[in-house]
Amino acid sequence: MNCKYHLSAVLDSEHFLKVLNKEEPSIIERIDRNRMTQVEENRKRLRPIIECILLCGREELALRGHKDFGSISVDEDALRQGNFRAILKYRAKGDDFLRSILEGPGKRNKYTSPTIQNDIIESCNTILLKKIAKKVNESKCFSVLADETTDISTKEQLAICVRYVSDDNMLHEDFLQFFEIESLTGEALANSILNGLSKCGIDCSYLHGQGYDGASNMSGQFRGVQSIVRLKYPKAVYVHCSAHSLNLAVSTASGIRPIRNCLGIIEKAYQFFNTPKRNSILLHEIENSDHEPSVKQLKRLCATRWVQRYDAVNDFSELYPFVLKALDTICDWKDPADASMLKHSMEDTEFLISFYIVKFLFSFCLPLCKQLQKVQIDLKKTIAIVENVVITLKAIRDNYKTEFSQI
Repeated sequence: MNCKYHLSAVLDSEHFLKVLNKEEPSIIERIDRNRMTQVEENRKRLRPIIECILLCGREELALRGHKDFGSISVDEDALRQGNFRAILKYRAKGDDFLRSILEGPGKRNKYTSPTIQNDIIESCNTILLKKIAKKVNESKCFSVLADETTDISTKEQLAICVRYVSDDNMLHEDFLQFFEIESLTGEALANSILNGLSKCGIDCSYLHGQGYDGASNMSGQFRGVQSIVRLKYPKAVYVHCSAHSLNLAVSTASGIRPIRNCLGIIEKAYQFFNTPKRNSILLHEIENSDHEPSVKQLKRLCATRWVQRYDAVNDFSELYPFVLKALDTICDWKDPADASMLKHSMEDTEFLISFYIVKFLFSFCLPLCKQLQKVQIDLKKTIAIVENVVITLKAIRDNYKTEFSQI
């Protein structure tokens, strides 16, 4: 007789009966327990990593540094390793478990590599898109806002946002994602917008509005994005961006010769002092004066957003006397360049009057533009704000003698 076989069979049968009577866990349950233990261990390792990435995201801090690889020493004060590693090391000084993970042997299972960082960011993106899509679909009415742009690698991208009213009757405007596009035709952009909304989980049957700029490929009546989208979703009314319309109006109004020349002189002054040698003269005049301005450098006129030029014009107004003194000093150099001509242009009566008018009118346009871009703005508020500005400007025009006497 084989005693070992019978003994093993008896033990197996006893073990089977104990498992059957739930007196002992089965092999599968033991494996599951070990697996869950490992899962909890991995989650404990990942939690501080995820929280660190979320912190950087909320505070708009770049994760990467000059050196974002290699072993991590918590007590080492190495520079240029990036915000992610710096925050993680700072946290590990009060967390012994995290310190043991970061300084432990090997390179695996630390979850600090750029690849893992990107995976976590992508997971956050998926979760946020699902939440936004759920809110938009529950509202059953939304508008899409889109504009194309070029990134640093010269790839054309389409930025898509949605605007909707939540259950508490509050307006919301949420950014969805950037989508890479191959063509800028109206049909290609329209397909990219609709496909992008679908990929984000948004039901396009609830699309009731479109907001784009006035470019022909976006606003065209026959082949523009808005017309192609309306063929599929007739309720999607197109609205030309109000802030963009204001910018176009200001651009057209600034085409008058004296105003155009005035802005050209301001830009010329910026370019003239945009060298270390000449700028040092301007700074010297500012530092040695009794009056200390709030700014110390000239700004460049914004090339695309005319309304934003108010900042550059306002700074130029504050630095105007110092610019003239700096030009006087430069005129005495052996090679004064265009200093004398620029100074003569800035002292011209036509320039001074045009400059005052530009500064005065831009001071109305910039706040109006900012109001038009607010999330909580609606059509009723927009009309009221614009009408108030128009009434104010009409009153100024009717009282032109007083206004010009101030100049």
